[in-house]
Amino acid sequence: MSTRLGVGRPKCLVEVCGRKIIEYQLALLKEIPHVYMVVGFCEQEVIDFVSKLRRDVIFVRNPGFQHAKTLESYYLASRVVDGKTVFMDDDMILEPTSFQRFLRRGAEQPLLIAVSRRISEEPVYANMKSEEPLVVQDFSYTEKSGYEWANAVVMEASQIRSGKTHVFEYLRGFLPTQAAVIDRMEIDTPEDLRYAERELRRGNIWEGVTTEGFAPAGGMDHGQIR
Repeated sequence: MSTRLGVGRPKCLVEVCGRKIIEYQLALLKEIPHVYMVVGFCEQEVIDFVSKLRRDVIFVRNPGFQHAKTLESYYLASRVVDGKTVFMDDDMILEPTSFQRFLRRGAEQPLLIAVSRRISEEPVYANMKSEEPLVVQDFSYTEKSGYEWANAVVMEASQIRSGKTHVFEYLRGFLPTQAAVIDRMEIDTPEDLRYAERELRRGNIWEGVTTEGFAPAGGMDHGQIR
């Protein structure tokens, strides 16, 4: 509900350099045929905006969003999808090349965790068992490392369970497991937002982060609701 960001609307609808966060993500997913989005806070506002960009997105409602953590949203989505699935949060901007590498690696692994070398203001560190290949041994708030949990995982939908814990805490039950680095910026606080805007204006590694030329996909006029 973007309480730390203080904007009074879902973080996916926050603008960064003139585009909403969800626009950046949908541009990355334009070749992915099946996209599901879990909605809760201000759900109709999110549905209306996303449906204008991509009419075939299927929306999954989370009526208990005020008292649930992200794991519950992942679980609700897992009930309506089959097979290997990319689960990811919608409050971050991802660098395209590293995200595509993550998808390719995920197609080859039974379970793949995303980590980032950008350490945020309040990180969940990913402590490594090995670097080649990159294998996550554990997650920690206090034991520092050069990586942090990047809020994305590729796994079988059937492996997700309902729970009141955080996603990374649930994933501890699958560790150690392989990881892949994605370069991403999570937008949680006003400082995060200012940082993301500075980085995008600088260009360089974020070349290609754009929604220009993104045409809405076919499908239902206002998205499907599950």
